[in-house]
Amino acid sequence: MPENKANQIRIYLKVMASSFIILGLLVVGAGVATHVIPAGQYADEVRDGKTVKVYRQVDPAPVPVWKIVLAPILSLTGKNGPKIIVLLLFIVFIGGSFSVMLKAGIIPEILNRLTRIFADQQTTLLVVTSIIFALLGSCLGILEELLPLVVIMVPFALRMGWDSVTGFASVMLPLGFGFASAMFNPFTLGTAQRLADLPLFSGLFLRVPLFLITVVVATLYLVRYVRKIEKDPASSPTHAMDEQVRPFLAPEKSNESIHNLTAVIIYILICFAALAAVVAGGPVVPLLQDLAFPLIMLIFLCMGIGSGLIAGAGGKRVFQYFFRGMGDFAGAIPIILMAFSVGYLIDIGRVMDTILFYLAQKMAGMGPHGGAVALYFAQMMINFFIPSGSGQAALTIPILAPLGDLIGISRQTVVLAFQMGDGFSNMIWPTNALLLIGLGLARITYKDWFRWILPVQLVLMGVCIAFLLIAVSIGYA
Repeated sequence: MPENKANQIRIYLKVMASSFIILGLLVVGAGVATHVIPAGQYADEVRDGKTVKVYRQVDPAPVPVWKIVLAPILSLTGKNGPKIIVLLLFIVFIGGSFSVMLKAGIIPEILNRLTRIFADQQTTLLVVTSIIFALLGSCLGILEELLPLVVIMVPFALRMGWDSVTGFASVMLPLGFGFASAMFNPFTLGTAQRLADLPLFSGLFLRVPLFLITVVVATLYLVRYVRKIEKDPASSPTHAMDEQVRPFLAPEKSNESIHNLTAVIIYILICFAALAAVVAGGPVVPLLQDLAFPLIMLIFLCMGIGSGLIAGAGGKRVFQYFFRGMGDFAGAIPIILMAFSVGYLIDIGRVMDTILFYLAQKMAGMGPHGGAVALYFAQMMINFFIPSGSGQAALTIPILAPLGDLIGISRQTVVLAFQMGDGFSNMIWPTNALLLIGLGLARITYKDWFRWILPVQLVLMGVCIAFLLIAVSIGYA
């Protein structure tokens, strides 16, 4: 086996190993939980002319050992099965398209031009893109739709003299934190406010400062890290792997040139315009939002194969590159299945509602300030099992909003706690399949990412608690 291929395999195995171990323990823990925690269910009940959620224990549903072992496969039969299948196709198609553009020499040529253009404006570029991505996450609820940009930004970061963490974080940090500090996010904020009987996007006077502070903290953290890497590249947690990956950014044949690069760039820009139309139209056109992932997948498929053909790689080689790339990224499939299987086990074991019921009972005995902070941490924990923001809102808001009324927490504050507890933890929980996909694309181990993002997460946790205490004190409504 050629030495470079062996190095590539070692890199990939190292990236995946920590995720396998962590998720394996979580799958076992979720299975055991179904044997320990009583099964229960919330059901709608009409009281005094109003529909309320009432908790009742139901027949135990402990998950047998064989189902725990096969949970990654069985998760395909659960309620998230179609979503999982789309994600699996998404990752391998993106991998195939990226492989074509890389091996045909397109990405290296484009990166050469970009690095020359932005050679003296590196920090400015980082700040501007961070603000743009944060606004997209905060105002349009865009997060997973721009995940494929990781395969562009990581090589770009490496060519700029940075590292894979910078490339990944330059996309996902502002998107994720902008999503968490939402001002107009229609999917989490909009859904939660509707369920809490609040005017759509109300309470903006407190959400705008939250967004601004979040963007400043995240951008300063990223810029400070980049300057550290520029002074001491070896301090990067991915330095060893990055040094092995850099050679793969070159075309397969060093003497191969792209004679019609301008046509290739125009074609790629057209594809990105189509991608922008899908992303921007999602919040406005419900059908477009439902089909966002398949459409984005199709656009990248056309981008990869089309650009390879225009670049003159030839049909045979283009498809060789494409299928080789699909194979390289197929290793992420078990990780995605394991991430979803944790929630699958909790769901079929019928213990999620019981966990929520006990959390609500505990918070009922706290004062408004303590209850608001406890609600924030409760949402973080629930997000561990239910990574879907709108799914979380549908489960928790109808229960916790009336509870907030009883203990003196305004419904606007309940929604704020939900929004922050759900959003910020998306960037740290290993059960978030999209995070693991992104880390796999960037070839970053979960352990390295956790260590890197933990300091800024702790700072923003303090910001979130401060905003919740302020919200309770002013009667945020």
